[in-house]
Amino acid sequence: MNIAMILTNGFDPDPRVYKEAKSLTKLGHKITILCWDREGTYIDKPEENLDGIKIVRFFGNAQYGSGYKQAFKFLNFKKDVYNYLKNKDFQALHCHDFDGLFIGFSINKKLKLKLIYDEHDLFYLYFYNRKGFLNKCIYNLIILMERHMLKKVDIHIVVTPKMKEVYSKISKNIYIVNNAPYKNLFNNIEKTPSDKLRIGFIGSVRYYDEMKALIDASQKYSKFVQIVVCGRGIYSEKLAEYSKKFSNVDIRGAYHIDQLEELYRNIDITYAFYPGDTATISMPNKFYESIITETPVIANKITEFGYEVCKNNFGYGIDGGNLKDTLEHIIGKLIEDREEKKSIVDNMKRLKNNYFWEANEPILSKIYEK
Repeated sequence: MNIAMILTNGFDPDPRVYKEAKSLTKLGHKITILCWDREGTYIDKPEENLDGIKIVRFFGNAQYGSGYKQAFKFLNFKKDVYNYLKNKDFQALHCHDFDGLFIGFSINKKLKLKLIYDEHDLFYLYFYNRKGFLNKCIYNLIILMERHMLKKVDIHIVVTPKMKEVYSKISKNIYIVNNAPYKNLFNNIEKTPSDKLRIGFIGSVRYYDEMKALIDASQKYSKFVQIVVCGRGIYSEKLAEYSKKFSNVDIRGAYHIDQLEELYRNIDITYAFYPGDTATISMPNKFYESIITETPVIANKITEFGYEVCKNNFGYGIDGGNLKDTLEHIIGKLIEDREEKKSIVDNMKRLKNNYFWEANEPILSKIYEK
């Protein structure tokens, strides 16, 4: 099939989207990713080919996190996507997340293609705990809109069993495609030696308070701990500005998927603490990547992946109360006893064969059966 994927970031990177596109190409499909590079990061690459995947970028001069100011630019992106697709021979629209579905649902009224909704996380939960009447209205509006659009969706993809439970009475044809990495993505996972404990965050910087807590907690041991933050997001600039006064914090910005192996070789602990309401039923890429690279995880224990961390002793499942003090305690234990994480690493070695991407390919093949 000739499949168009709709993505509201610049593909910079989006590991899940890349893995799905790569697997679908391997299965014989033709993939074009239509993405919105709202900040013009890849203005010199409006089109490129990556592993047989065609990437087409549209530019909108909008900033992550600027809220309602992005609305008109977003609608322009929808128009660009429709104009690109309308005279071409596509058979399916694969829409990533709620905002991608919003575009796909709207333009598919005219295009009449197979409509796939790939829901990476529950978008409406971002507004759940935000203050103000308007945010409560947005929260409820998104739920209502999503339920309405799901009536026209042919296939609904989610990332965890709990997400499937949430939609079991609402959606039809639900498939689970998890975020596990490819087997061959990490060939050399041996840690680069360092005299410091390196705690890394690799991913989208979408939560400020939780990142600030880690940086603050590390200051008691600043001579012995390095904090490494890799990735962009709505709080990237704010976090970078705050971190300028700390010598043990390294804010590196965007990274390419080809750099993942090297990034994980140079961190000893993965920080993956997300607010519970927004990540309760998610299984992020970094959870799987950490297991494969034998990198212990610090996670929110009330999330689905935090539960897995606790159950399998893959690291430290903690709650959000007194987060800075809790992190300070964990960092202290890791510094004082270099053998502290040995049993965690041993568990990861024993169980990591259960956490690879390849198990998803038969599911993707079934989704795109003609």
